[in-house]
Amino acid sequence: MKHGDSEREDGDGWHRNPWNFERFGNDWRMRFGQRGWLRPLVFRLLEEKPMNGIEIMNRMQEMSQGWWRPSPGSIYPLLDTLATEGLARKRQDGRYELTQEYRKERGPASQVDQVLASMESEVSYLQELAQSNRKEFEEHKKKIMEIAQRLSKLK
Repeated sequence: MKHGDSEREDGDGWHRNPWNFERFGNDWRMRFGQRGWLRPLVFRLLEEKPMNGIEIMNRMQEMSQGWWRPSPGSIYPLLDTLATEGLARKRQDGRYELTQEYRKERGPASQVDQVLASMESEVSYLQELAQSNRKEFEEHKKKIMEIAQRLSKLK
């Protein structure tokens, strides 16, 4: 079956496409990134077992049945950030594993924590967009700057 032709037993194609990318149309990559799923997905995968960046990208592509694969420009900076925050560490074999600090903080995240994690993921997306598609980034720069100004007023 081709994309969009799936039979739907449950009304949304969940059995054929568990991440249901087809509802996003041609713009699914941007919308997926905006959902702030990258950081939580990396945590989930590292909870299963230590992985390197390529293994994480491959596993995400497998989980999405080939519909989505994060770029190295998204995964490696995130892994570096997690290491800097003390939530993950890079082992000698190049794989990342979660630290005790992560396990201590892993309890139920507050709503603010969830919003901040989502914002961090979305900022990573915008940084990647600025590097990979400057024209599209420039089209939205005014709104980005308005949001940045609002955030700068929070004290």
